[in-house]
Amino acid sequence: LHDPPPPSKEPAACPCILVYSHSRASTPSATDKIMEDDKKLWTLTRFLKEHKSPYSKETVRELGDIMAAIQMATKTISKSITRAGISNLYTTGSVGAGMVRKLDVLANETLIHSLSHCHEVYVMASEESRDPIILRDDPGGYEVVIDPLDGSQNIDCNMSLGTIFGIYEKSTKTSGITSEKNLLRKGKKLIASGYVHYGAATVLVMSAGAGVQEFILDRDIGEFMLVRKRISIPRRAPIYSINESSSGEWDPTMTKFVGLAKKSNSVRKAMKSRYVGTMVADVHRSLLYGGLYLYPGSQKLPGGKVRLLYECNPIAFIIEQAGGKAFTLDPNTNQPVRVLDVQPTALHQRIPFFCGSYDDISDLEKMYAVPKSKL
Repeated sequence: LHDPPPPSKEPAACPCILVYSHSRASTPSATDKIMEDDKKLWTLTRFLKEHKSPYSKETVRELGDIMAAIQMATKTISKSITRAGISNLYTTGSVGAGMVRKLDVLANETLIHSLSHCHEVYVMASEESRDPIILRDDPGGYEVVIDPLDGSQNIDCNMSLGTIFGIYEKSTKTSGITSEKNLLRKGKKLIASGYVHYGAATVLVMSAGAGVQEFILDRDIGEFMLVRKRISIPRRAPIYSINESSSGEWDPTMTKFVGLAKKSNSVRKAMKSRYVGTMVADVHRSLLYGGLYLYPGSQKLPGGKVRLLYECNPIAFIIEQAGGKAFTLDPNTNQPVRVLDVQPTALHQRIPFFCGSYDDISDLEKMYAVPKSKL
């Protein structure tokens, strides 16, 4: 018989310590780096409370309440998306020229329900709702705009989807009745905007006026965790995103620009084309790696297709906060105009939209500023 081995002198691991494990321990993740830098984990809620903000303490607190409602809704939507096939949340049928999808309806109702319990919000507009969602008849408070499920044409084939949101600066109480007019505000009046990208992970990217941050949903603890701070979009784009199947309907300027983008020149290599068809997915890739998101008007839709309030303004706000650029074309002069300076005239107004890496978007902007006869 052998004597039993002596007891180990190593202390037992404490079962109460939370450890983030990774398959490659030698390669620290973005979350690890933030833990090393700040010695603490940052949830989205905590970040909004503690980061340096250009707004008053009251505004920061109220913005945190609105974002808490958006977080709750998008967590629910994220879970529903992963179970869409099992839960029979795919297409239900056609209405008019489009398709009504159960997941579209669920996402819209979830966001409206969550935000309607936030007393700071008095009116909302949704890409899925024809009329404004009025919570209080007396104007005064925050206006919120949402695209509940961007890329819904990709639902049935299990591709990337997204949610886009914008929060306008607080309106003072005035006499009168809340109406559509209260929502028709220029994008430069936004105090925060962002999007949620439902992909391999659920990612929330937002800006509250002090740079762009990225958060990833940790499903184990049910919180959006900070993984990237002050995202800066590269000034030159290696990639462009555009629906080239519509190239036969582009204006001459867009046709010429895309042709030049495919060729190398003295300042950059030839660009590659990448197009998912979900605005959030294409913009997210451009934001991280450098890129262009281009949605020009066409012969059928000369005024453009993407919506100013729900898509263009919130995305333009993010892009500019990251150091990029976004513009549209004036419908009367066809000259470039900063998106955030456009005065909306209708809830579902559509515009041509161009955004992304600053230098390349500036090149396109200059081409549109030249009379067509000189192209």
